[in-house]
Amino acid sequence: MSNELLREPTPEPLPLASDELAPAARCRRLGAVRLPLAGPYRPLATLYELPDGRRLWCVRLWEVDRPVRRCLSTGYLIAFARLNRLDGLEREIRAVADGSG
Repeated sequence: MSNELLREPTPEPLPLASDELAPAARCRRLGAVRLPLAGPYRPLATLYELPDGRRLWCVRLWEVDRPVRRCLSTGYLIAFARLNRLDGLEREIRAVADGSG
């Protein structure tokens, strides 16, 4: 791979074919829960539905000196809750994921 390919700018956000498609091509925010990671550090995990129907949780976690966005599946968050014996968090995640939260 040449160095020129790495330097080419990519258009973001991607242009849409028409204004009619714009509302359908957006992600929908479905809900959010706080994740108890360490003491008072409780980042917000937000569930989004992508235009193709997939659902992803986005969490901003601190990495040394800056926040970094991580995208996770519902199953991954439920496994985290179970591993740490956080039954209330598991119920919150399921309620948001099922649409009742």
